[in-house]
Amino acid sequence: MDFHPELDVMTIYLNTKAVLTRSISFYKLLRGSDLFQLMQYEIIGEGLGIHWALLDEDLSLKGFLQDELRKVIKGNEELEK
Repeated sequence: MDFHPELDVMTIYLNTKAVLTRSISFYKLLRGSDLFQLMQYEIIGEGLGIHWALLDEDLSLKGFLQDELRKVIKGNEELEK
């Protein structure tokens, strides 16, 4: 994972070589965090989630993938107009 709070971006690298990007500000508990806080994460559930003990936040791979699917569907709907 990479974090760029100044750009409001986090990048998630999957073992399938897929790369997901998300706005940090999309997640209430990550919003306003500095790089030190963001970097204090651990991968949990054998790669199925991310946990930030300092921020009391957990995010799941399933949620990231659902968001990605929504973006693709929305993009396809825009192209069809």
